[in-house]
Amino acid sequence: MHDVDGDRDWIAGLDWSKYRRPHTDYVGEGFFLPGVVEMFARQVCAPYPDEIDFFLANAGNTPPGRVVPAEDAFAADGSPLFSVHQRLNTLMRSHADELEVAIARADMISREEWTAVMDAGQDDWALGQGARRAVDGLAPIIARMAAEKKILCHARDRTDSGKTTDITGREWWDLDPEQAIRRIASGGINVADPFGPDAVPDHHIFVTRDGLQNAITEAQRTEYVAIAFVEFGKWAIRRRADHYAVQVAEVTEFLIGLMDSGNYETAINEDFEYEVKAEFGVRGLGRCYERAKAAAIAEEKRARFGKRRRQA
Repeated sequence: MHDVDGDRDWIAGLDWSKYRRPHTDYVGEGFFLPGVVEMFARQVCAPYPDEIDFFLANAGNTPPGRVVPAEDAFAADGSPLFSVHQRLNTLMRSHADELEVAIARADMISREEWTAVMDAGQDDWALGQGARRAVDGLAPIIARMAAEKKILCHARDRTDSGKTTDITGREWWDLDPEQAIRRIASGGINVADPFGPDAVPDHHIFVTRDGLQNAITEAQRTEYVAIAFVEFGKWAIRRRADHYAVQVAEVTEFLIGLMDSGNYETAINEDFEYEVKAEFGVRGLGRCYERAKAAAIAEEKRARFGKRRRQA
């Protein structure tokens, strides 16, 4: 498997830990930037792997490098090809350590061991490449929309959550693609030095609800980020059909109807889940419900339903 996306490998070195939580966990007066990136990704990137939890967090997966399958590393009689092993021995042993594949000898890697490393790393490498393609394509789109004030952003001081600064417009978002990716990864900004290459972010970035859904809809109509092709492995092949998106849309519409009816003003999250299960069965719960509710409360008039849960 050759790393056809080697020019994006540097993205793996950034911290993507903020993408390991559902975007619905970051709902407040606005949406935390990593959550907004996830919202855009689901509408703009294709094919988006719905069955992979926290897909964008995989941008930090170790790149495969220019590895080759076992048939290109061994002769027909099973003997190792010296030039290939000399070039890739260190890389393959590093991958073996990460993937917990045992290598018996210090002087060579057997064909069986080589194949085991390739098999163990296939999905991890493919997901990493796909996620890096996604953020590489999404970051300039989101930066441009913030620069054009199609999405409205504010920065919240990490040490004083009550202190906010408006950061919408070109004076904050006139970024080159690499700068945009770094900002997207951190979910933050250094307000005193927003474009400094060594500036450490000291504020979290939040996106105001107003206009956000319109911006996502516009991006869905005008932008397209291809993140997977044939070489990206079975996760792309087994991607669910579009009926899943239709199902989420149906649950979203149902929740909006409940919230706007006036009969659920004191309802908590479990009440809405109960109604969804009664209408759609268990297929309407889980991630489907989470995404549908996030879409339903994206408008300010329904934001009050966002954090209601039964107290322990």
